[in-house]
Amino acid sequence: MGGGLVVGGTGGAVTHPAIVANAATAIVARNANERRSGEAMGWFLLESLFALVVAVAIVWWTMGPRRRKPPRESSNDTANGGR
Repeated sequence: MGGGLVVGGTGGAVTHPAIVANAATAIVARNANERRSGEAMGWFLLESLFALVVAVAIVWWTMGPRRRKPPRESSNDTANGGR
């Protein structure tokens, strides 16, 4: 007769909180990973720039100041006999 428990039937929609929680956790984790990857790229660029500056400073320091050669006498001065 008609009013009992139906075994194996679909009695209605059931929400699955575990799946919803996993989806929310996945969204939060994805946002955190995107944020971290941006921060990681920023740190990488900053460290690369710092390493470049240090390398240029080391080369500049070891090269030292260039010594200028004294100017040679021009040919006009020697042709006049130094007068």
